[in-house]
Amino acid sequence: MRILCVIVLFVSVVSLPTLASPGAHGPNGEHLDQKSNKVSGELGRQADGSVLMPMKHQALLAIKTQFVAETTAQKHIRLDAIAKPHPDGYAKVQSSSDGRLDAPEAGIRPSGTKVKAGDILGFIRYQDTAYELASQNSELIAIRNQIAQTHRDVSRLKKLGDLASKQALEQLETELLSLRQQAGALQTGLEKPEVLIAPVSGLLINHGVSKGQWVEVGETLFEIISPDQRLIEASTNDTSLSSKLISAKVNAHPNISLNYIGHSPLLVNGLVHLNFELQNGSENHHLMINQNLSIQVQVNETLKGIVLPENAVVQSQNNLPQVWIKLSAERFLPQLVKYERLQPGLVLITQGLGADNRVVIEGASLLNQVR
Repeated sequence: MRILCVIVLFVSVVSLPTLASPGAHGPNGEHLDQKSNKVSGELGRQADGSVLMPMKHQALLAIKTQFVAETTAQKHIRLDAIAKPHPDGYAKVQSSSDGRLDAPEAGIRPSGTKVKAGDILGFIRYQDTAYELASQNSELIAIRNQIAQTHRDVSRLKKLGDLASKQALEQLETELLSLRQQAGALQTGLEKPEVLIAPVSGLLINHGVSKGQWVEVGETLFEIISPDQRLIEASTNDTSLSSKLISAKVNAHPNISLNYIGHSPLLVNGLVHLNFELQNGSENHHLMINQNLSIQVQVNETLKGIVLPENAVVQSQNNLPQVWIKLSAERFLPQLVKYERLQPGLVLITQGLGADNRVVIEGASLLNQVR
């Protein structure tokens, strides 16, 4: 009789992993109990799609589960965006005249060099033709001769003292001042180059600039971009979305938070452009200019569902989203679901999963590969 009781107890313990746990049920409350003829008892994938896996193998694959509950969450929308330079941290260095480019003492700086506001990046020396140069030199010589003659006239009148006309003296002094200003302007045009100065601090972009290069007026020679500032421009066809925005994050960089600035009132190809800037504390962003991004925008709408880590959702053999439910200590069952993306790393299961199930939150992709 004692031997019979031991055998019955042993059979009961062996068959225990094949039964569904009381909390395992579908989205409509149905009990996820599989018939015994669908389970072979062998490890691995079963005929019903479930997987039998010993506890030691679960520990080896670092499979973790948790009980889930229904909750509410803010709706999130994924938007395509592009990183652009922030207007407050961006500058173009252009030539205001034609001429030859000369290097400063530090030399021509390559792209990626850090510069400070006020640094000299180069000089533009205006180069006349021989005829223009001769004409300007002749004009300068003539003006200098007039200055010398006027200066002598002023000196002569001053020597006369009270006998000289004060009005004539003032006219000559005014004329002398005007001639000196004209000479100075001509001298500057002939000898003093245009100085190219960095308007802001940041990283330099060199547009193929080299010593002795001929540049034309308005040509962009350098760009300077602040490494700590970026403008994130997102596009959407929902014109009402701008009034619902709460916050935004970059999907590939969850540590980067964005501040919403506003939207452009100009439609571009039927799309509204939403502008964001980096939030304080996001200096180490590593975002490149013109880099395509995907951002997750939180809007002022609530959804009901079950919040899970993004890694808990995997693809079924039919490329449909599914999660794995733990039916018993060593048995897992796949369950097709529908979900919405929340902030980076989280999803909201809206259909297909009931509350109080034990769901695999780590190792689901490895469990998905068991055959």
